[in-house]
Amino acid sequence: MLFALNTLEPDTCDGCGLCCEGIGSPVLLYQSVPGHDGPHPQRPPGLPQPLIEEIDLHFLGLLRGQEPQGCCLWYDPVDRRCRHYDWRPQICRDYERGGDPCLRRRAEGRE
Repeated sequence: MLFALNTLEPDTCDGCGLCCEGIGSPVLLYQSVPGHDGPHPQRPPGLPQPLIEEIDLHFLGLLRGQEPQGCCLWYDPVDRRCRHYDWRPQICRDYERGGDPCLRRRAEGRE
């Protein structure tokens, strides 16, 4: 008789970062909007100017999906984590650790 083993949810994202690979850069949404007055529609209030400048340097004029589809701009491949985690976009915040997409990426990463 075979028994199905429960899949244990990961208790941390440390040393993983698979969700940051091959997705482009969600931080592109924070780029400056030329001619736009008022608060930025996507950017969190207080986003540090050096981060805005880094994003604009890499992405100004591009739309989401037009950026290179490798790792996210803020992904640190050595530490395998976000370099500016506290400022990550909402789509990154909504990615559920241990959810189906996370577990699929981890399983693919082990193959």
